[in-house]
Amino acid sequence: MLDSFFDQLTLSKGLYDAKGEPRFTTGSIVNGALLRAILVIVVGFALWYWRGDEMTYALTFLLLWGYVAYPAYRQYIIFNQHIEQYVGDTLCGQCRHFNATAQSCFRYDEHVTETYVPCEGLDWEPRS
Repeated sequence: MLDSFFDQLTLSKGLYDAKGEPRFTTGSIVNGALLRAILVIVVGFALWYWRGDEMTYALTFLLLWGYVAYPAYRQYIIFNQHIEQYVGDTLCGQCRHFNATAQSCFRYDEHVTETYVPCEGLDWEPRS
């Protein structure tokens, strides 16, 4: 858990972690943005308390954009490009049980990768 927390704070790259599970899902992108937003807001309040001028508002807003919103947007774009490629190239991506927002199988509730198919193709059903 601490590893994913620090990955989100430091904006680590890579589509998969060491275990082979997807690093970016819609939930992890939102979770990372919320963690970074809380950090920026706390730092903004500390600066405002310490300096007490209007410049802290502008700095906090720029940090919210540059460290929270824009990286989350970029991660979401990268995630969508990966999912579009995944849906076209793999068996799981064309199955009706595939959940694109979490890159997982609804039926088995497991993350799928390019090398791991939870049902081994036995429960595959085409999308209608």
